[in-house]
Amino acid sequence: MRGVKDDTMVQEPGFTEVQPSRWTLEGVEGLRALGPHLVSERPEDFQARGRRWSLPGVIITDVAQTPLQISPSGRDPEQRDFVSIVFVRQGIFELYEAGRTFRFEPGQAGYMAGWEEVEAVNLVKSRVAMVSIHRDLLAAHGVTVPERIGSFPDASRLRRPALAFLLALMEEFAAAGERPMATEATTMVLAQLLAGLFLEGAGHRSDAEVLPQGLRARAEVLIARRSHDPDFTPQVLAELLSVSLRHLQRSFSSQGVGPAEVIRAKRLETALAALRLASHAPRSVGEIAAQAGFSSVKELRHALRASYGITPRELLAGRPLGTPEDTIDRLTLIG
Repeated sequence: MRGVKDDTMVQEPGFTEVQPSRWTLEGVEGLRALGPHLVSERPEDFQARGRRWSLPGVIITDVAQTPLQISPSGRDPEQRDFVSIVFVRQGIFELYEAGRTFRFEPGQAGYMAGWEEVEAVNLVKSRVAMVSIHRDLLAAHGVTVPERIGSFPDASRLRRPALAFLLALMEEFAAAGERPMATEATTMVLAQLLAGLFLEGAGHRSDAEVLPQGLRARAEVLIARRSHDPDFTPQVLAELLSVSLRHLQRSFSSQGVGPAEVIRAKRLETALAALRLASHAPRSVGEIAAQAGFSSVKELRHALRASYGITPRELLAGRPLGTPEDTIDRLTLIG
């Protein structure tokens, strides 16, 4: 029989800092490790793999597993203070409560009390991204969730941006590994986005959609994730965030720079790191420019001269880097 390759899943993480955990559970022993409230029709073929990160008041989970039925566990009383928002990435996921059934397919999202407080089932091999958030964080944005299960409408304008932010955030956490990361801003933006989903469903306008701080933070996560693509522009960024380009530009106005400058700064940061390493692992300037997201060596050269007064070849030759311009100093990129 196969079993637990990493037992971190069955240990509840603390809620005071980012604490990553990863697990692989297989077969009868792996299913038994999760507890008697989980049942599989074919326990010998059971598989579950996932990652989880805990922040202050928030738990983020990314899990893929074979068909499984989940009953209320009755353990972890603290989970009653949390609401879990579930985004289905693959497969089918269903929630049951008091004769009601909510069925979710890829791209759809719903919510439930706690994380093991209601009956649920994934009917086929499925993958879900889940955020369990403390009710106090939602209440701070005017949201109370009396229902134990529910769904977000397919017409929701915030569902896709919220999932995009969550996936980008998980990538950043995975890349950081055990390194410390700032959590307060992340928790704030997540709370705004998730509260926005509930407010939007109730017919309210979402703070996460209109507050420049929340929109800018979401934009910076996407920039950190996609700046290497030379076709990634402010217009593409605005479309991913489901806002107009003008609205996106206004959200950056307090920094004194626009999204185009932030994208260019991230590309320049990537190129500089590669140029510094080129003496140990030789690479052409053209290759470095392309992998950083610049459309040409000329564009990289111009960015370096404008910000540091130096060319790529001068940097490779050992000339020290100058002081960056003010606009670069003021950027606060996530990632």
